[in-house]
Amino acid sequence: MKNILKNFVFALVIVFSFNSCEDTFTEEDAMEALQKVDLIIAVTDKSNYDQAIDGATVSTVIDGVNVEKTTDATGLVTFEDVNIGGNLNIYVTKVDYTTTFTTVNTTPSDYRQATVSASVSVYSLADESLVTVKGQLTIETDLTNRTKEVVEGAEVKVYNQYLPNGGAKAFIGISDAEGKYEIKVPVNSTGNDYINVRFQSLENISRTVGLNVNNNYSVVTQNAFYDIEGNNNPTDIPSVPSALITIGAPAALGTGFEISTEIDTSTSRLTDATGNYWNMNMLHTGSGYFPDITGSDTTVWVFFSPDTKGLDTARVQLTFEKNGGLVSIDGMLDYGTWNGRYAKYSAKPTLNLNIGGGTGAEIYYNFRLYYNILISNNGSGYITLPTVKKTYVSLGVESINTYSLSSYAFINSGSIYSNSASKLSMEGRYDSAPIFTIVVDESAQANAYFIPSWMNSDSTLDAGDYSWISQGNNYEPSNPPTVTITSLAGYGSGAEFRAEVLSTGVINNLELINTGQGYARNINDFRNSGTTGNYSGDYSSYSNSNLYNVLPGDSYTVNAYYGTGQVTELE
Repeated sequence: MKNILKNFVFALVIVFSFNSCEDTFTEEDAMEALQKVDLIIAVTDKSNYDQAIDGATVSTVIDGVNVEKTTDATGLVTFEDVNIGGNLNIYVTKVDYTTTFTTVNTTPSDYRQATVSASVSVYSLADESLVTVKGQLTIETDLTNRTKEVVEGAEVKVYNQYLPNGGAKAFIGISDAEGKYEIKVPVNSTGNDYINVRFQSLENISRTVGLNVNNNYSVVTQNAFYDIEGNNNPTDIPSVPSALITIGAPAALGTGFEISTEIDTSTSRLTDATGNYWNMNMLHTGSGYFPDITGSDTTVWVFFSPDTKGLDTARVQLTFEKNGGLVSIDGMLDYGTWNGRYAKYSAKPTLNLNIGGGTGAEIYYNFRLYYNILISNNGSGYITLPTVKKTYVSLGVESINTYSLSSYAFINSGSIYSNSASKLSMEGRYDSAPIFTIVVDESAQANAYFIPSWMNSDSTLDAGDYSWISQGNNYEPSNPPTVTITSLAGYGSGAEFRAEVLSTGVINNLELINTGQGYARNINDFRNSGTTGNYSGDYSSYSNSNLYNVLPGDSYTVNAYYGTGQVTELE
């Protein structure tokens, strides 16, 4: 059926050629209509006068699929329906023969040709015209150890462009479990051949490395690209010490502590509240006062409203103009100042100026109270005294500050108590009762890290090797957290530290108990140089890739090092 369809295409070409008056159907048009051809590969033994080789495996990739075929007794394989115009990579393998590689173009010479053919030569490994190219492939896929890894299963190609027509362009070797490869390559007896060794790049290779993110250390596995030609920039490699510090978390926050206020009536005198006798101002003078007095004005004492005792009352001395208004404020007294019988107030007293027949006089005066600060709920579970915010108004101005519990209170069995039996403190003088807000002091776990360059070169740890990220919060001074030293990449053991906690709940120091041994200042010291700094990474390299004046029977060693690679993504 396939041949019929192809003949049908050729028939259509002829029809269009003879019946189209306006269009010319060219050979290029016919080639485009053809689209697919059959590819015939002939495999010959170049060591035996190009005799056909049966049983050879020929492989290529067609439309993204790997296709393998075996040559018949005539040394031929046919790949059907191959797209025209492309280049196919052809591999030929057979036991005891060289593995050869070449590229075949699938464009036929004209539209009448439904097949494309090519010849690929292989050489017997026993052929005395061969040279040997061998070597080992190494790579850095684990930067935390001190030895290079080997590359297994990587393809190595050796090109010889000076072989007779029909010879393969390249010969293939695959690295073994030790990263070693060996390739037999045919050469001419003249010694004028030029041999080029090429190594493939490697993608999505798992790469292990110590990582430093904001001084938090870990060992991670990453995907990396290794370009043996050195066309990529190797990823920078940080300095990472092998010791991790982990400090236990603080206990849960205390709850339930509450503060209340009460007016201190024993000290809330009007004169003390206002600060001095003259802290009063006339807002309105009024009119019509004392029309019947003799003289131009009169001075009188006016009483404030009764105090908390209902007996002793403060008073203010005022001067009024006859049948006029308020002239001046002359003074203020608390009742009984000579024998301690001060007027006491729990609220701002009033002053009635509807006297002497006049109206409209008004006086502004400050009144501020003292307040006792009390604990209304002792709470539970507290390790350190919480922060308390105080908001108060004095002389009309609002202020906010921190109320220091440490001056007035202590913790017993997780509850907070006053240093004195009755109250925390007495606060004043305020326009109104202050507001106390218990600030939730979030517990914070302490976090420290070792600095590589500070660590001892003898693989032990020292008390001065670390630095703080956070000293934490809400730790209990009498019950410090556990400090754990974990080793990264297997370097080090035995170090012990103990935390010292301040009364404020933060950790002040890590005391060294045991120096341990075997710790590495930089687990990423893949060069084993003892350096504690960062590395820029290793580029790939290889030796003697271009070989000249080769002669049959010669042997060459070409090693390749893939470097440290370029990270493409985290797994």
